Amino acid sequence: LVCRWCAMKIDHFVIVRTAMSANPQHVVDTEDAAELNLGDDFRNETCLSNAEVAVILEKQKSDYETQEKQLTNVFQKTYSYVQRFSGTKDPVANQASVTELREALMSLAFQREADGDTVEYRLEEFEIACLSNLNPEEVEEAVALIPSLHKRFAEDEIEEILGIVSRTAARMFG
Repeated sequence: LVCRWCAMKIDHFVIVRTAMSANPQHVVDTEDAAELNLGDDFRNETCLSNAEVAVILEKQKSDYETQEKQLTNVFQKTYSYVQRFSGTKDPVANQASVTELREALMSLAFQREADGDTVEYRLEEFEIACLSNLNPEEVEEAVALIPSLHKRFAEDEIEEILGIVSRTAARMFG
């Protein structure tokens, strides 16, 4: 992509917004999932996995049925999608494992020395949701699907992360 005002080359991951004023200039927002720059809309939000959404929608569906309310077409399609792609046979029956996976990944911390200080690295909400949804088995697969992992974690740390995902997934399908 190229900014139409200054011909600046822009990476395909970058979202471009043009400023409409008397002196138009390019405005570049560096929204890039690989860099964990998800934009203002996601700054303080929780990213949910498909399995977590399935649990929430199952409760909503049950409430609607109890109240004899009609489910919308969008709700039904979303419910069907998250059931199919939840990463578990039955997200509601495996709710404890779904919660356990999130908590295990959120509490996981790696420490490294940087410039004489100890720096702690943790998974971000976005990475946790991606790991839960995609369930990668190999480090190469994980960093190809979630590039921010490679930028922040060593290979052995990613292997530890994948071990947690794998063990939890095995219980959900076992």
